[in-house]
Amino acid sequence: MRKLVFDQISKCDVADTSNILETETGYLIRIKKYSKPKFDIDKSYIITLSGDDYVEKIKQQNNGTFPANSCLKIYVSRQLGKLIFVDSIGYDLIQYKDILTMWSGWLHIDNITLVATL
Repeated sequence: MRKLVFDQISKCDVADTSNILETETGYLIRIKKYSKPKFDIDKSYIITLSGDDYVEKIKQQNNGTFPANSCLKIYVSRQLGKLIFVDSIGYDLIQYKDILTMWSGWLHIDNITLVATL
């Protein structure tokens, strides 16, 4: 990897630089898992949903509904303990663009990996 690119990636708080994979089209950089991401009301974030049972947790909290994508661009409108109420749209981390699937509901902070603050 070119030194300039690696230096820029090293400045990013969420990039895991210990295991960068080079592919034919670029680099695959993993995202660090935060133990306790902090979310502010009336702010937007890019997140990924993780965990073995996150779909079941989301279904229980939202009358059986859950987001179609595991990567979301969210707007936090309310917080209740470890739950946040979000308005979200699907997001493609590879092409850096929105996917036209919208969802609103409660998410548990333990199942969220913060990618970026918007």
